[in-house]
Amino acid sequence: MSQSPSNQSAAEALSKFLDVIAQLRSPSGGCPWDLKQTFESLRSCLIEESYEVSDAVGTGDVAVCEELGDLLSIVALYARIAEEGNRFTFASILEGITAKLIRRHPHVFADVEVSGEEEVLKNWETIKHQERAGDPGKGKGLLDGLPRSMPALHKSHEIGVRCARVGFDWKTTDGVAEKVQEELQEFLLELPDTTGSGLNRGGKPFNKELVFEEFGDLLFTLAQESRHLGFNAEEALVAANAKFLGRFKALEQIATQEHPNTSLNTLTVEQLEALWQKAKNQTSKVS
Repeated sequence: MSQSPSNQSAAEALSKFLDVIAQLRSPSGGCPWDLKQTFESLRSCLIEESYEVSDAVGTGDVAVCEELGDLLSIVALYARIAEEGNRFTFASILEGITAKLIRRHPHVFADVEVSGEEEVLKNWETIKHQERAGDPGKGKGLLDGLPRSMPALHKSHEIGVRCARVGFDWKTTDGVAEKVQEELQEFLLELPDTTGSGLNRGGKPFNKELVFEEFGDLLFTLAQESRHLGFNAEEALVAANAKFLGRFKALEQIATQEHPNTSLNTLTVEQLEALWQKAKNQTSKVS
């Protein structure tokens, strides 16, 4: 099969890029920082660069292109370090993912027919299960393989996605909403009562560990509610954080105008609330 001009250009650029990575890791004339790196030390870089790609999405193609390059440089460093130890190579990474994509898309590369996205995902899980069964070294559970470093709220979403593929899920959004209400009530009952009696609001001895547990259950269920509503709870929280940050910055600016030479921590709760309402009106019409 002949190579398309785009693929040929990419292959040439990739070859030059890998030569640069090799030079950075060269004991003779390489970069001290790159030479110092290990699989473990690059973990934080990998996570940071992944977040920067995510942040760049929506800001413009130039930013996304640049951040993807930064992320690829970390991947290439991993491959170079592995190659130096005769463990694997960049080529083996490409060969492995290429084979996996072909294997997991029989509706594209073989004669399997599918009716839509839902059937594609079900087939994907079936193929993954077959792969695990054929490799004793891999976990065989549906939820095996979820990254330990994945943000917890996003992981809750992914757990729900995987379970839904095998039918273990609520049938409707209302069903999840009922579970959210149930978990909320269980959480509220575990909170300490207002009398300082040492009891919770349900009349039992207060137990902070149970508050912790019920709070986690509530967050997990909220993540499933958002999934049923068609968005990711992690992304919703990111948006909520950004909204709060913007409003609080506006609050600080208004405070500077209305209370010059006065520190925020000397203002009363009532004054701060008044500033907050003004900041909300300035930044958004959404409560």
